[in-house]
Amino acid sequence: MREERLAVLSMVEKGIITVDEAERLLRALNETALSDKAESMFSKAGENIGTFAKSAAEKAEKIIEDAKPKVKKAVDDASPKVKKFSEKASEFTNRIIKRKNDEDEEITDDDFEKNINIIPLDKQIEEKPEQESGKTEEKSDENDEKE
Repeated sequence: MREERLAVLSMVEKGIITVDEAERLLRALNETALSDKAESMFSKAGENIGTFAKSAAEKAEKIIEDAKPKVKKAVDDASPKVKKFSEKASEFTNRIIKRKNDEDEEITDDDFEKNINIIPLDKQIEEKPEQESGKTEEKSDENDEKE
């Protein structure tokens, strides 16, 4: 860029071009320089964005891979509990239906236990697993005795 400017000034000095022509050439050189600089900046920004995107993708893949065993363990831990709950709910429903069929009565709200304490999911997560399983078994035993 510097050499081009010096060449324009040298042409003015030698009388090859006028001052007005030199001014136009210098403006054109400045515009070209700015355009080249902008292109260079955008190119570098694009490269940086590409590098960042690749890095973010690699980190996301690692997080997902690290989470897989934890998710599998959580599902494996929950499966027996869900199965047990499902079996108990099915048994309870069948007992209610059988009793009502034997007595030829309609099923009403009175057929269901009152004051059941449902623990919100976020509070279950905060509890320790030993405490949670102990509480669940105690409540299950109490429910079995009531029925």
